[in-house]
Amino acid sequence: HDLILPVPHKGGLAITQTPQIPPLELLGLREEIIAYIGDPQWVSSPCLRHRMDVDGSVEIVFDPEDPWNNDRTNELIAEFLQRNPEALIFTGPFSDGEGDRRIGAAASQERTNVATFDWIAMYAALYNLEGLSNQIAQETEDRYTCTSSNAQILSSDMAESERPTVLWANYFQGYNWSVAECRTWDESYYCEYAKHCGANIISRPEGLGFNDKSIGDFWYLNDEEMLALGKDAEIWIYPSNTWETVYESKKEILDQFKSVQNKQVYDTQGGGENMWYEQRLAEYDVVANDFCELVGLSNPYQVPRHTVKWFRNVYTDPIPGPGTCNVPDELDDRYVPVGAFCSPLAQTGGSGNGSGSGVSSLVCGQFIGIFVILALLL
Repeated sequence: HDLILPVPHKGGLAITQTPQIPPLELLGLREEIIAYIGDPQWVSSPCLRHRMDVDGSVEIVFDPEDPWNNDRTNELIAEFLQRNPEALIFTGPFSDGEGDRRIGAAASQERTNVATFDWIAMYAALYNLEGLSNQIAQETEDRYTCTSSNAQILSSDMAESERPTVLWANYFQGYNWSVAECRTWDESYYCEYAKHCGANIISRPEGLGFNDKSIGDFWYLNDEEMLALGKDAEIWIYPSNTWETVYESKKEILDQFKSVQNKQVYDTQGGGENMWYEQRLAEYDVVANDFCELVGLSNPYQVPRHTVKWFRNVYTDPIPGPGTCNVPDELDDRYVPVGAFCSPLAQTGGSGNGSGSGVSSLVCGQFIGIFVILALLL
């Protein structure tokens, strides 16, 4: 064994990555976080920021004068553990140093959204919260399944060529265009969202572009390759905050894209500037609902109608502020995702498609029910 712990854990937690924040907040364990190891500018949670910046109950283990010096970081961690010998440190999937108080959190190595989210159980086990963890995981998965079922009903009669097409791509200065690679539906989370919502996602064809082995197995397309591959997509999701800058420098090329012409370009700042890499991971079901709404395959009869949260139309939507924490009332409350709701699209006959039978049968069923009620009243 590497580590023996009493449960519930009593020594506090130190986290090293922002994706470790959401599961703890979902479980109501924010007050157990006593340190953030790393650059605090990337933390978005309003209540955790209050603990870091205002009341100082969360220590920042970071040297802004020497941020890339691992030896210096390990020195600061050692000093932190001397002051907090019972604390646990959650590292990333690839160990951030050695030590007997460290636990590797490897949720990012999972292939599916459900499996990634299910790592909430690891955090829960430290505090005897398995029951709450199981409830949260099941309810979230049920909503996720609901949106998929709705999309499948609405798209079941669509030919492949009739399904909405999504371009998932962004630009890296010095390298060029990075485009989704979806050889299988579970190759990445965005491939899964497209499959989940009955949409087509453009995948970089094998061998297209260039690969710089010095930085890993990443492929990039030049402007001409990007235009040929993505110009006909109805929707472009640009997973970065650089759209405006890139558009200004490549306007002539980008204006040829159908998605640009129709102002259907979305970045991932709908939840806030850095929330995509933090809070978004607590609500994969809401992201799925967003994706299905963008491609027109969400329940049109749901009340209230889902409002897209995570994808920001770069032409019409502002970037939300960082949010606020209502102190002291919300400071230690469990995080509850906004928009986590799905109403099943009951199929009353026919297979359904984007414009016809499934939706029509539902409407007919509703009218029949109304007539039956009226007949009984008369």
